[in-house]
Amino acid sequence: MDNKPRILAIIPARAGSKGIPGKNTRLLAGKPLLSYTIESACDACEIDTIVLSTDSKKAIDIAKGYPGIEVPFVRPLELALDTTPTIDVVRHTINYYSVNGQFFDYACILQPTTPFRRKNLIDDTIRYIMTTGADSLTTVRKVPDQYNPHWTFKMEEEYIRITTGDKHLITRRQQLPDTWYRDGQIYISTIEQINKGALLGGKIIGFKNETGPNINIDTAKDWELAEQLLANGSFS
Repeated sequence: MDNKPRILAIIPARAGSKGIPGKNTRLLAGKPLLSYTIESACDACEIDTIVLSTDSKKAIDIAKGYPGIEVPFVRPLELALDTTPTIDVVRHTINYYSVNGQFFDYACILQPTTPFRRKNLIDDTIRYIMTTGADSLTTVRKVPDQYNPHWTFKMEEEYIRITTGDKHLITRRQQLPDTWYRDGQIYISTIEQINKGALLGGKIIGFKNETGPNINIDTAKDWELAEQLLANGSFS
C-alpha cells in the first residue's frame, strides 16, 4: 500500500484587483499572468491534484487549456472580496474535496502574483517539508543588509528606537545576523494546521529560495518590472 502523503496544490485567483484590474488574466509578455503559476504546478511531480479557486470565467477558460488543472467549482462571491483572507479560500477548497470523499495530507498554495518560480522549486519544497516533519513551510529570501531589523527604527514621538529592541546599534555589517522575509512563492501546510485556521502554524520552517528573480506583482510598477525581467531574459 502506498503511504506517500497526498498533496493538494491550490492556485487562488480571484477576478477583482484594485491595483491592476484583471491582473490574474492580464497578458504578461504575451501570456496570462495566471499561466506562469499553472505551468509551474503542472511541471511538479510531487503534486497529486492541482485546483484553481476562482470566481473569474476568464480564469476558468485559461485553466481549461491545461489538462492537469481542476476547476470543480466557482468560488463563492463572499470569498472573492479584497478583504477575504487566503486561509478562508484554502479551507473552502479543502472542504469541497473532503465532502466529495477526497482527502489530502498537505496543501501547497501557489499565488499567481509571484510568477517567477525556478524549475523544481515546488518539488524541492514539498520533499523538504516531508523530510523535516514540520507543520508548515514558506519560501524565504535574505533581507538586504540596509533593511535588516537591527538597522531599522521605530518612531516614538520625537525619538527613534531600534526595531529589535537592542540598546546599541550594530555598527559593522559583518556583525549583522541574517534575517529572512517571505517571498510569497510557495506556502505549504498540513491539512491539520489549516483546519486550525493557520496558513503558517505549528512548527514552521523556511526554505531558502535565492535563485532567480522574485517579484510580487501588486502595483503597475511591479508589472512593469516583471515585463522588463522577461524582456531581458532574466527569467525563462
